[in-house]
Amino acid sequence: MELARILPDKKLPSNRAEVDFIPAVVEQLVKDFQWDLDRVKAVKLPMIQLISGEIEWGMDHDPNGTFSAFYRLDLGEDLVRRILHDHERPEAIALLSEKCLQRAALKVWSRWTYSP
Repeated sequence: MELARILPDKKLPSNRAEVDFIPAVVEQLVKDFQWDLDRVKAVKLPMIQLISGEIEWGMDHDPNGTFSAFYRLDLGEDLVRRILHDHERPEAIALLSEKCLQRAALKVWSRWTYSP
């Protein structure tokens, strides 16, 4: 996972390093999905797989919690509904996972770029 792949049109501020960016994105996802950071760090899966698993589980067991995470990530109800409507479930989950990762990265990038 790297900035150029997640947000190809963005550059980090000169006072920030990419080595710090990825952990910050993980922390943002932990916050927005309300995960336990220690458990996330203990899991040896790519972040996109964790997000996909969470979305898939949430759609079956806790849609309100999953949609709350989408809300905290500012995905937008129209975008989520369109993805769910226009794609088969596995593809929809993959697309939503990518959007979650992008939004978390954008939140970190924005905070780093525009906050003093």
